[in-house]
Amino acid sequence: MSYVAFQYAEALFATALEQKVLDQVAGEFSEFLSALDADVRHFLLHPKVTKDEKKNVLTSVTSTTIFRHFLFVLIDNSRIDLLADIHHEFTTILNNQQHRMEATVYSPKPLSETELTNLKTSIGAKHNRTVTLTNVIDQTIVGGLRIEYEGHVLDQTINHYLASLKGTLTK
Repeated sequence: MSYVAFQYAEALFATALEQKVLDQVAGEFSEFLSALDADVRHFLLHPKVTKDEKKNVLTSVTSTTIFRHFLFVLIDNSRIDLLADIHHEFTTILNNQQHRMEATVYSPKPLSETELTNLKTSIGAKHNRTVTLTNVIDQTIVGGLRIEYEGHVLDQTINHYLASLKGTLTK
């Protein structure tokens, strides 16, 4: 991620918080990004499409004034290509402010609801946050779990243990 994306995300967050429309902006940002397909992205990035034409299209698809003006600023500054990075930074700032965190657990088979709940509770207690946990099935894992959150990796898989053992034995 870039510092520029962080600056834009921070500005959007501060403005939405000040105007008390943080949840609406966060929701519209996520919806907008998920609806953004290759054709729309190409349109927004195309140099022969004028900034006013881009703004006219965005006016019809955005409902929150702050988010619309934010997109206009990105267009005016030729930063619309940073939209995904800005969304990532915005989500990180929002999660930190609301004491939430997202984590991904990789396992060889789907985890039960009890196992997921126990992991959420454990990670949440350790970091004093509410955890949203995504279970990703990775058939390459022989056994164990790998948990990733906020740039940290907790790898308790047999694959990791075997790779570590191999590294130790080959020294």
